[in-house]
Amino acid sequence: MYKLLIADDEPLEREGLQLMIERSFPHTFTIFHAEHGRRAIQQVEEHRPHIIFMDMKMPGIQGLEAIAEIRKMDAQTKIVILTAYDYFTYAKEAISFSVSEYVLKPAKKQQMIDLLQRLLHQISEEQAMREQQLTAREKLVQLQTLGEIAWTWLLMGKMDECPAHTFSGMEFEHGYAIVIELERSDASNREKWEETVKQCIKQQRRCLCSPFSQRQMTVFIEAEQHEHAISFAQSLLKQLEKGLQQRVKIGIGTIQSGIDGMKRSYKEAWTAARYVSSFSRVMHIDDVPLTDDVEHIHIKTSGSVIEQVEMFLQENYCYDVTLEEVAKYVHLTPYYFSKLFKKEIGQTFTDYLTHLRIEKAKQLMCDEGLTVKEACYRVGYKDPNYFSRVFKKVTNMTPTQYRQDVCGRL
Repeated sequence: MYKLLIADDEPLEREGLQLMIERSFPHTFTIFHAEHGRRAIQQVEEHRPHIIFMDMKMPGIQGLEAIAEIRKMDAQTKIVILTAYDYFTYAKEAISFSVSEYVLKPAKKQQMIDLLQRLLHQISEEQAMREQQLTAREKLVQLQTLGEIAWTWLLMGKMDECPAHTFSGMEFEHGYAIVIELERSDASNREKWEETVKQCIKQQRRCLCSPFSQRQMTVFIEAEQHEHAISFAQSLLKQLEKGLQQRVKIGIGTIQSGIDGMKRSYKEAWTAARYVSSFSRVMHIDDVPLTDDVEHIHIKTSGSVIEQVEMFLQENYCYDVTLEEVAKYVHLTPYYFSKLFKKEIGQTFTDYLTHLRIEKAKQLMCDEGLTVKEACYRVGYKDPNYFSRVFKKVTNMTPTQYRQDVCGRL
């Protein structure tokens, strides 16, 4: 059912219009009334009607004033002005409020029927368009989430364990991986650098790009079997060094197909990047002097997500660190980072940080002889009483007891 509001200070006008609408459109509308502008605004706040018939001349707040307030609340509702006065100024001002129609009283029955049919058709089309937009947005979010999961597995060096469906819709018929490594790292420029790389490559090739992690960025490039990847990489190198204003090196994997092929090419590109000379700065896996089959190379990505987080917390545990800040640091959404952290560490982020701080406090009290209050502040707590409660919850001892009984025996 659609909702319709009739705002008119004449009861007979309201009732007559309602009767005509219900007879012409049975079981289509739930109809509300308003006898003046203020009541019309209240009805819109409460019911959010799809269509409003608004009389211009009413006691108190008049039609255009009420429409101005209504538009602040609802930009979508269809508003039809009803008036016995054919004033151009009304029509001109009504346009600024996106009024759908300007109807002179008394309106003919067929005119109103045609108008309502047209408005219902517009509402239906707009609803369908919004559904399409929501569906497209959901698909984009799903794709971004899958991509985030996939890249996380990749950066952790565990792509062999990554479920195949994670890459659904991301694979190419044929393509290869390149690993781009920067000479220096700067967190403040990371997003800018990522965008520069994407623009340089996407102008020329269809590709999938990871975020930068530990100065490295991985790109899967769609390619034909006969493409000469080295020539493309050498050309890309010049563009990147000009755009990024620093030296770059690129490792290149072989052209593969499917998910398994993408994984293999990534391993090859990562390995090739380890052998890049300072002179050429581009290395294809075929030119790497390997002693073992690359299929059996076990890649240990030092810049894995969890390793990065643990190193970050070891250095910053004493500050007011939040999950959201750390998630941003490793280029993940807080929701996905929280799940990943719990899965890999076996603790929530908050519990891990709490235990880390308490362990540091214990060391400070025992090894450096700090007082409870000094240790409290050094590990990031601002309230010694709160610190004592947390300490006891973790260790089953108060900080004072621990300092006397444990540190005293060391």
